[in-house]
Amino acid sequence: ELCARGSSSLHMGYGWLLLLAALEVSRTAAFSGCPVTLLHSRSSRSKSPSPLVAPSVARKLISTSRGAAALRCSEKGDDPDDGGSKGEKLVYRDALTEALGNFLPGGKKGGMRDANPRMDAIDWNKNKISGLSVDQMAARVDVGLRERGWFVTGEVLPELFHPDFEFKDPNVQTKGVEEYARGVNRLFNQEVSKMQVIECVVASEDSIGVKWRLEGKVNVGPGLEIKPYVVFTDLEVGQDGLIIAQEDRFSIPAWEILVWAFIPILRPLLPPPCPPLPP
Repeated sequence: ELCARGSSSLHMGYGWLLLLAALEVSRTAAFSGCPVTLLHSRSSRSKSPSPLVAPSVARKLISTSRGAAALRCSEKGDDPDDGGSKGEKLVYRDALTEALGNFLPGGKKGGMRDANPRMDAIDWNKNKISGLSVDQMAARVDVGLRERGWFVTGEVLPELFHPDFEFKDPNVQTKGVEEYARGVNRLFNQEVSKMQVIECVVASEDSIGVKWRLEGKVNVGPGLEIKPYVVFTDLEVGQDGLIIAQEDRFSIPAWEILVWAFIPILRPLLPPPCPPLPP
């Protein structure tokens, strides 16, 4: 199975913890201003991992996510200067992580609605296409992802998403498809980042599993290179046939992503990156 493998555990000292903090900020700052909650308070909609990921890998990913989630907290607020969103918002636990977050576009307060022609061109109020079967939705998602790559570009098809859509991955959780899309678009360097769909399948009567390859850079400082790896995405379909929840898991551990991004000289010591898919 392409690039789906376990990884041996690594004892991380203070240097690794600092790197983990920096990567955490790079992902969470992209969603600054969105309604964000701590990852380890799992949604009532959350299910056990998709068959696309091995249980042993899922356990390691869950363990990694708990450590990452400890780096942030959330608070209630509706100050229009904090990004324009009521409800739970992202806050930083210390001055260091807040300063690092400012290196990401939109990481500063009020950055949630920065002008973005690609995002502003999307009709966020487009009529929903409800009543689809899970097979019909899977087909639309498959075609849409291959054409628009919205897991990286943020160029979603709003008509496929429920108004109460929720997203989470090992680092961040947010609500609302527009907030999710703008965060994704802000996080990745849109000139060099891309996704490749490996497979998009019906996983159960109310869920779709997508396995895809990620490569590119994140918009931190001059741009941090992402080690190409596989992401497993579960899409939950509600009773009305719309996508109501999304959860991403990674096929490699956080420390491997961090070493690749921050210490290029050590890349030859790491397992090789996931190769591109054939044309």
